[in-house]
Amino acid sequence: MYRLSLLSALALLLIWQTSFTSADPDDASNYTNADCRQVGSATDKCLFSKMADSCAIDEGFVNYIQVVFCNFSSVVPIGIIVFILWWLFLFLALAVTADDFFCPSLTVMSKVLRMSDNIAGVTLLAFGNGAPDIFSAIAAIGSMKSGSDAGLAFGALLGAGVFVTAVVSGAVIIAKPFQCMERPLLRDITFYIVALYYTFYIMYSRMITTLQAIGFLLLYVAYVIVVIVGRYIRKRKQNSSSQPTTPNTSTGDFSVNNSIVAKLEKDPDLATTFSKHLAEDWDESTPLIDSRSIRIENKSNALHEFLNAINPISKEEWKEKKWYGKAYLVIKAPIQFILTITCPIVDYGAEKDNWNRHLSCFQVLLGPMFALFATNQYRVLIGGIFPLWALFLIICTLLSCIVLWLSNNHSPPKWHPFFAFLGFIVAVIWIYSIANEVVNILQLFGVVFQISNAILGLTLLAWGNSIGDFIADTALARKGYPRIGISACFGGPLFNLLLGVGIPFTIGCIKNGGSMALDFNFHLIVLTGGLLLSLLSTYIIAPFVLKFFMRRWFGIYLIIVYVSFLLLAILTEVNVIKVDVSKW
Repeated sequence: MYRLSLLSALALLLIWQTSFTSADPDDASNYTNADCRQVGSATDKCLFSKMADSCAIDEGFVNYIQVVFCNFSSVVPIGIIVFILWWLFLFLALAVTADDFFCPSLTVMSKVLRMSDNIAGVTLLAFGNGAPDIFSAIAAIGSMKSGSDAGLAFGALLGAGVFVTAVVSGAVIIAKPFQCMERPLLRDITFYIVALYYTFYIMYSRMITTLQAIGFLLLYVAYVIVVIVGRYIRKRKQNSSSQPTTPNTSTGDFSVNNSIVAKLEKDPDLATTFSKHLAEDWDESTPLIDSRSIRIENKSNALHEFLNAINPISKEEWKEKKWYGKAYLVIKAPIQFILTITCPIVDYGAEKDNWNRHLSCFQVLLGPMFALFATNQYRVLIGGIFPLWALFLIICTLLSCIVLWLSNNHSPPKWHPFFAFLGFIVAVIWIYSIANEVVNILQLFGVVFQISNAILGLTLLAWGNSIGDFIADTALARKGYPRIGISACFGGPLFNLLLGVGIPFTIGCIKNGGSMALDFNFHLIVLTGGLLLSLLSTYIIAPFVLKFFMRRWFGIYLIIVYVSFLLLAILTEVNVIKVDVSKW
């Protein structure tokens, strides 16, 4: 799954010897205002990393730059290798949190709130699919120290867009040529081009205001309205005809991203290929990602049920896996265990809706306490005397006792669905916390290897967030469902771009007095041009040349587009291609 990330990590290590080319800031008094990328040329690298303001972190728990240059000062390459492995592990944690804990909560919430199928499909469920990309963008923008730091967020969102619309869609077409649906495809690409133009305008203006950031959210609202109105019109036409309604497996809405065919869940080969499944129904209202099914053996002993519930590796799953599958389960086990005891899951497809009385008591206690510590609010003193964490501990302990008193082991209580709201909050904080660590490690890579934020975003961060889409969508194509895979290649990245820019910049502009300064460089032009070329290729060639029948040569062409784009980005990064846009 992480083959692309491993290759990129090896490439980073190969250029280690030529990475530091900055001027030597040999005067320690200049460390405070120096660029953190000069740390490799400093006499005392540890002191530099501690004193330079640009090396500090605003979010997250670990300052990886300080750790490498202070704790691994004599063996920096070993420290880099350690953090590359840790970075890959964090990407795995992001995927597990989003797929197995965050999305199931959204599914239950949509039912508790009695949201219609249409609205739930393009809001809550779409948010679940794009959570890693969106929270990575929020983390990147939240840690901005200058306008150039926004390049990591833009690079990730636009770079992932190029990768998915070119490489993933190309792989889907190569795997299974097919006749695609015209209107959903053209609708999604049209909105995507509009969103891309608006993004480029913001970057070119070198400034974003609160109203402009809100404009991304309004564009998303407009998309939702178009989707809902289109479905309403389609249903009216279907109802007015005598023909029976058949399941539409070709919709281009966000709700198809990653998981579309419920019946594939019965296919063990495909089910083990990717982790994002549907629940049980083919309908669009079906949750996109099937919640994790915790296997609880039918034993009357409550202790056995509790131990089975917190066990991250089930016996049945272990027996079914080959050696590499077992290795994956072992690596994932710590993440699964910690998330299980802190984040509740309500699963209507599991036995007793996944209710476990004693585990729920632990989750009510540990979930809010984790949220308090992860958001660094545990240091707050109420009235300057009483610590906030102590108040939380008292309240959560009382709630845990109430849950134990008002429930039983045999059936879930009527208020069990509301645990999904707690699970949603805790999962959001988990995803945001992990995303902060991912971004901080990427900033370390940028400092060590002298790589710009835009290149880091369009390669390492974009690949890490998109490799799951590649596996899921190509697997669907091989199983005979390419229409679903291709629709996810445009709806998902569009959603991520609109909310990935709209949400964090709206928050950032409000915090910074109504506006935020941005840097504009040739990397961003390459990013925008690459994505625009990929979109226009499908927008023009699909209807006018292919007549909406996707052929293998077009898939190969799209992959060539991405390779050309990536080559141009690398040539720009190493200054083979130099374009001064400061006067534009």
